[in-house]
Amino acid sequence: MLKKIIITTGIVSALTMAGCATMTNPSTDRNLAMLQNKSWLVTEINGVEYKANPAQTTNIPSLMFDNSALSGSDGCNRIMGGYTVKGSQIAFTQLAKTQMACLNATDVPEKFSNALEQTTSYKVSDKKLELMNSDGKVVIQLKNK
Repeated sequence: MLKKIIITTGIVSALTMAGCATMTNPSTDRNLAMLQNKSWLVTEINGVEYKANPAQTTNIPSLMFDNSALSGSDGCNRIMGGYTVKGSQIAFTQLAKTQMACLNATDVPEKFSNALEQTTSYKVSDKKLELMNSDGKVVIQLKNK
């Protein structure tokens, strides 16, 4: 009798957890739709404004979000990795970057990478993406290309 109750309880618990895991969050879905499949160009890092030369098509700090993959540039090196989103929270996973010798040596790649590491949440609209740290401070602001 006790064995049947334990087995039944285990099955019900497993089915409940599986059902909750597959439920979608409309807020997350809406945010993802605005975030994904767009090229986002950096306009500000930690309050410092960056203006890209319109004639320059490479070496612009940028991000692109696919279904689960992140790609882009820190202004010198290519960035790639994964990301997860839950509501307005975002976490970057397994970030890697190339190790290029940059001709136009600036501190932008380092500042961009450091700010990316601090990111814990985001706010997105059609034209603007803000990546924020755990204090809610915008560490990177980007615009939709």
